[in-house]
Amino acid sequence: MELEDTNPWPRRIILVGAGFFIIASIAWLSNADNINQVFDPRESATQQTNGDGIHNIVLGEGCWTITSIGQIENLNVSVFEIEGSSLGDEITESCRTDFEPQSIDDTEFVIIKKVKIAQLANVSIDVSCDAPCDGLVLYFNSDTQFYEDLIQPSFIFMISFCCLGIIMMPLGGVLMLMNRAKQQPVNLIQPQDDMIHDPSTMNTTDELYKLIRQTVEEAESKEKQNIPPPFAGQGQTDVINTMVEPITSEQESFNQEKTSENSLKPPDDAWKKWDGG
Repeated sequence: MELEDTNPWPRRIILVGAGFFIIASIAWLSNADNINQVFDPRESATQQTNGDGIHNIVLGEGCWTITSIGQIENLNVSVFEIEGSSLGDEITESCRTDFEPQSIDDTEFVIIKKVKIAQLANVSIDVSCDAPCDGLVLYFNSDTQFYEDLIQPSFIFMISFCCLGIIMMPLGGVLMLMNRAKQQPVNLIQPQDDMIHDPSTMNTTDELYKLIRQTVEEAESKEKQNIPPPFAGQGQTDVINTMVEPITSEQESFNQEKTSENSLKPPDDAWKKWDGG
C-alpha cells in the first residue's frame, strides 16, 4: 500500500521553491542586456590596453582582474608601480574576487591574472608575446565596480529568488523523506474467495451453537480414542466396578433368619389391647 503524506508542508515548500526558481530564471532571461553589461569585460571594464608593449594606466584600490579574448600562447603580462618618473617594484600580490567574465554571445574570455592594488596609483603594464599580438586587447575589471553593479534592485530580486528556490527545494525534499520515514507501512490482506460470505446465507444463532457443540463433541471423542496405554482400560473398569455383586447362600440364610425374628415380635400397642380386654 502506498504511503500518503500526512503533513502537506514539505510538498508546499518544494512547490514554493520551484516557483521562486522559475521566477528568477524568467527575470534573468528578460534582463539579459543588463546582465551582459555587468559580466562582459567589453562592457564593464574600466581600463583596457591594445597590443603588446608598455602601457601606463591608473588603477584604483581593490582587486583587479585582467582578461583577454581567447587563449594566447606565451603571453606575459607584468604590472609595475610608477614612482615619480621611473618604474618601481613589480606588483605580484594576488587576490580573490567573485567576478567571472562571461557574455550572452558565448565569447570565450581568459583570465590572465589577478592583482591587488593597495591604493590609487599609476601603474605600467608590460605586455609581451612570442607571436604578433597587435590585435590583443586586455580588459581590467575592478571588484569594487562589480559589487556596485550587483546591488541594483533588479539583481537583488533575481539573486534572492534564485537562492530561495535553490534552498527550499532540497529542504522540502529532505522533510518529505523524514515524514515518510516516520510513517509505518500498512499492509492490507485481501480476503480469499472461500472466506467471503454472503450476508443472506449467514447461519442463525441456533445453527452456530449446534455447529460449535458438534465440534466440541468430536474433539472429546478424538481425545478418548487417543488415550495412552496406561489409561486405556480405565473406562471399562469403572463400569465393571459399578455392577451389582451376586448374593451368596450364606447371605440369603442370614436374611431369612432376620425376617423370621421380626415377624415374631408383637406390635408396640399389643399390651394396651390385652390390658383393656
